[in-house]
Amino acid sequence: MKLSTCILTCAAACALQASAFEYEGLEYEDLGDGTAQLYSAASATGEVTIPATVYDTDGNAYTVVALRKSSFRDAQVSRVNLPETLRSIGSSAFAHSSVKYIKFNEGLETIDRNAFYNCKNLDNVVLPSTLKELGEMAFIYCESLMKIAIPEGITTLGMATFKECTRLETVELPSTLTNFEEQAFSTCYSLESMVVPEGTTVIPESFCYQCTQLSDLQLPSTVEEIRNGAFALCYGLEHLNLPNSVTTLLNGAFANCYNLQEVVVPSSVRTMGSDIFYQNASVKTITLGENVEVMGYGTLGTWEVLSDNSHQWVLTDIYSLNPVPPHFEYDGFARPEPDFFSLEEFTEEEKTRFYESVTLHVPDAALEAYRTASLWNEFRNIVGDAVGISSPTTIPAKVKAGDGNLHVSGLATGTAAMVYNTAGCLVATSTASTSGSVHFDSLPAGIYMVRTAGKSHKVMVR
Repeated sequence: MKLSTCILTCAAACALQASAFEYEGLEYEDLGDGTAQLYSAASATGEVTIPATVYDTDGNAYTVVALRKSSFRDAQVSRVNLPETLRSIGSSAFAHSSVKYIKFNEGLETIDRNAFYNCKNLDNVVLPSTLKELGEMAFIYCESLMKIAIPEGITTLGMATFKECTRLETVELPSTLTNFEEQAFSTCYSLESMVVPEGTTVIPESFCYQCTQLSDLQLPSTVEEIRNGAFALCYGLEHLNLPNSVTTLLNGAFANCYNLQEVVVPSSVRTMGSDIFYQNASVKTITLGENVEVMGYGTLGTWEVLSDNSHQWVLTDIYSLNPVPPHFEYDGFARPEPDFFSLEEFTEEEKTRFYESVTLHVPDAALEAYRTASLWNEFRNIVGDAVGISSPTTIPAKVKAGDGNLHVSGLATGTAAMVYNTAGCLVATSTASTSGSVHFDSLPAGIYMVRTAGKSHKVMVR
């Protein structure tokens, strides 16, 4: 039995040897159909050009269509020019190599997982329009990469594709890309803006986790769920425009966004996990849409930690527009006793200060319901004016009132606009189209508050 195994192993090795050949200092492998793949270039240095056609020792010609997995792994190369015949780059093909520049060819269809894993010098990548598949972790730890444009046709971005590309500043995503896996851009510290394509329904876990320079976030009008820690530690976010399509916000989705100024949870949201706005030290006002039903623990506790490690509450007002007080559920993330205080160890004095300092605004008709509901009844100041609007301020958008109508322009696609009457009732809501505008018709004459992009504006309809 051992002898047979040995014979089979030797036979396989001989067959592999027979199919491999060397050409111009690099090893290739015959794929059996007149094509070949680069088998190994581990010893290559400097600039390398892979020809479209190679020849074995018998003079037989082969078209180069692939780079085998790990073919350039650890190679001390600076530049690699790929042939126009190449169709695929195998897994870990350039992992840990010193490559700085890759000339990709039109015709390339697949870049497999880990293809450029830890290529710390790679700083110039122009992906071809023919690319159809970009594997998970394809460019992970490429710390010199500064910009990337993903071509049309790519539909899925795998797990951690660009994780820890710490100098990546600019990303262009195609309209076809609507499926993202977790950590796609996690810890891209230099990333400044993100426009998620229309058609995307789920923002995955840790999608832009710790993208500390991210200041411009545009979510599509189709997004329904934002998962755990998707934008946690995004210090650059000052304004949050959640489209009126989101139904679920999960644990820590916007935790530690220290400069976020105000939070408006749209009317479409029904479920909120724990610690969504954990330790957001600048959020003073949170508005909960009228359909929020379920909340995790610690969702609304925004505070800053002082030099003596005590906690100072930043939040001053909660506007809860649902006439039925949302109830709290343990979701396995926060500690298993219901409260507003997340995972931090707060003293009883600090908790009391929270309930005394925050004003809870609710619909007039729901005053008694909140005063008797579990946890909500801890607030000392519950008032019946839940319009969800603070003092009117100027907003970048332009709001024009006509005879029985309102027109709002200058909005990002997917931004929700909500119209409230003087009684605080939501009378109309809509989402900006690709033209960046929203129009409301047939409004009775009167004074209205238009709420959009986290700001409010008072207008009069005649």
